Amino acid sequence: MLHIETNDEIEQLRQMANYFQADFIENHNSARFTFNNEHGKGYISTYQVFPGLVAKVYNVRLAKELKFTKKEIDDYPTYFIYCVKGYYFHKFKNESALEKISKNQNVILSGNNLNGHEIFLPSAIDLQISILFLSANKFEKVENRKAKRLDSAMKNLANNFELDQKSKFFGEINPETSQFAEVLVENKRIDVIGMLITEGAILNTLASQLINHEQYRNTSKITKISKGDLRKIIDLGDYIRDNISTRISIDQLAKISGLNPKKLQKACNYLYGETVGNLIQRLRVERARQLLQNTELTVSEVCYKIGFSSRSYFSKIFSEHFGILPSDFKASIDKKGMIFELSYKSKASNDMSILDLENLVAEAVVNNLNDSITGALVYYSNVFFQIIEGSKSDILRLYEKLLKDKRHYDVELIWQGVKPKRTFGDWSLAFLGEKGDIDIDSVSAKLTHANLAPIMEGMEDSEIFSDILWRRVLNILKEAS
Repeated sequence: MLHIETNDEIEQLRQMANYFQADFIENHNSARFTFNNEHGKGYISTYQVFPGLVAKVYNVRLAKELKFTKKEIDDYPTYFIYCVKGYYFHKFKNESALEKISKNQNVILSGNNLNGHEIFLPSAIDLQISILFLSANKFEKVENRKAKRLDSAMKNLANNFELDQKSKFFGEINPETSQFAEVLVENKRIDVIGMLITEGAILNTLASQLINHEQYRNTSKITKISKGDLRKIIDLGDYIRDNISTRISIDQLAKISGLNPKKLQKACNYLYGETVGNLIQRLRVERARQLLQNTELTVSEVCYKIGFSSRSYFSKIFSEHFGILPSDFKASIDKKGMIFELSYKSKASNDMSILDLENLVAEAVVNNLNDSITGALVYYSNVFFQIIEGSKSDILRLYEKLLKDKRHYDVELIWQGVKPKRTFGDWSLAFLGEKGDIDIDSVSAKLTHANLAPIMEGMEDSEIFSDILWRRVLNILKEAS
């Protein structure tokens, strides 16, 4: 049986990933692990909208049943549970009988730290589960409009639901909530649009469950949106993101989408949980955060690049969204304690020989050592995959140099961003090549060969593939050490 004894949702997911022997991916405020092995297949992910509101999503088919315990430590969140597909069982630790949580059933649970949970997930069925964790004492202090609205909703719920004691509500089957929970469970996008879709789905799922609990459905009907209209709204999100520095009006978006302004607002609220105007603003500040994190642009340059005319107003909006001024955010990113990571793939030049590859590796090892850069290089089917990590200025300078290197072409940036520590701290350049493909004799680098075909699965999704690839590479390197 798996035992989980931490309230940090990402650490909980890490423990589960170890149990499932799965590839674990951690990003800003979110994490996911994916598996396809003797345990079954699928993924489990977690996402924090803001402090006090976290979602966990199961989209799995288990080969064998799983029982695990979860102990509350120093906190007692309220759980909003909804099964889109399948069913599972739950009980508080001091109870004797498991209770079934059925498909499309609205369930709310809360308990104090004396009452842990026991969960039973059945095998051989498709499970799609949305679990929202609310800790009202955390988000009531958050300077966020959505958090303020939730604080009010939770106080209404508390009128007839003991949030700080063992308490449970097993409601009727409520298929209306599924239209929101399905979006949350099935959304695989991990870019900015994907993040906003996830947040909107979380807030709409929660709102639907609260409405169901308060029995307001007769006066608060949920308007369904067609899949065709949803696709149009997603495409509009991409359009806004790609034209973020220009003035964008609702009439302009209505014309592009073919939806009238009223329907456009409804569909945007359904998918993202906010108005079109708020969505545009969110995408602007998200782009600002990326530019501050991944470039050397100043705060003023970023402000004007994303379409703000006033730096003071930009700072105010940025602070409202992220709880920190853009200047302080940039300063924290530039601190020596933060590591900047960049990964890319490229095609090796057609005339590259084994000697050229030897020289490339030896040269990179020396240069990386001088600049305190670490990383790994994978060579597979005449394609390079490289990750480099170090100070932001050094990494960006090296990448500019790599773009001009004639030994490869079609360079494609996969990901760049900051992280708290190095992944390849033991290697100035670890090299991993296909077994039997090349034979390099050098003592200046960690050179490893393996059967690379299995670890290169998933190349069609660059960003997800990048996270999985480097963890697989690291595992091979550690086993070879």
